[in-house]
Amino acid sequence: MPAASGGRPAPPRGVHACHAYRSRAEWAATVTASVREGLAQGQQVLFFADTAEPSAIASLLRSDGVDVDTLLSSGQLRVTDTHRSYLERLPFDPDLLIAGLRDTCGEAVAQGYPGLRVVGEMNWHLRRPPGADRLLEYELRVEAEVYADLPLTGICLYDRRDTPSDVLLAAHHIHLSPSLTPVAGVDAPLTAVPLTGSSGLRLRGDADTDTRTVLTAVLDTLPRMPGSVVHLDLSGTRFFGMDAVGALVETAGIFRSQGRRLVLQWPPPSLQRVAELFPDECTVLEVAA
Repeated sequence: MPAASGGRPAPPRGVHACHAYRSRAEWAATVTASVREGLAQGQQVLFFADTAEPSAIASLLRSDGVDVDTLLSSGQLRVTDTHRSYLERLPFDPDLLIAGLRDTCGEAVAQGYPGLRVVGEMNWHLRRPPGADRLLEYELRVEAEVYADLPLTGICLYDRRDTPSDVLLAAHHIHLSPSLTPVAGVDAPLTAVPLTGSSGLRLRGDADTDTRTVLTAVLDTLPRMPGSVVHLDLSGTRFFGMDAVGALVETAGIFRSQGRRLVLQWPPPSLQRVAELFPDECTVLEVAA
């Protein structure tokens, strides 16, 4: 195991994955596989139900041969639902959920489990409860604030039939099949994924009029990410329109007002041309050497 600073062992890195199911059978297969895998690894397993009642999740697991009653009694398996847990108080607040995950993972480790596995149904955002617009912020922040230093496995379940969730799905590093085998990720006009090893995001695609809503949501997330320096990797972007550059300038200004830095990596030629046309306005943009 690599050593961290000060000679201490580096903390374990968690896993942030998702599965977009296309049928009830596919959903059921993913639910049972993800819970069984966590139990087999000795993890404490927490299931957040939403489209199904907790009792239905328990029945599904029983039908697959899982000794649900014993596991619930011992505390290794916990099944709750979103509106009785992190959606009990609205609006949805990523800060509260992130803090709750950290506390719950710490409690699991203190009880002797090697880690915590959280499986959550995420289609609650389709009902548009207050704060639902911050779900992307949550998915983008948890890599640096939870999974970077905790033995936590998270599997987010999205219903592909109902959810225009390409951007939400793309925020995960790992995409799974029903058997939990990694599969290809999402291809969309503009997506963002958290960086590993540093605080920040990687953009991929075109930042133009058609993707303005996505870019706005991503840029709104950046000032809420931790660290005195936050990186924005633009190596995967093909085009950055003038309006997009203006929005980026505003975001960089927020960082400066906070006494922090937003550092751009590998900006595309289109962004550089706009910066050359408006040097005074773009002076706040910092590009990595």
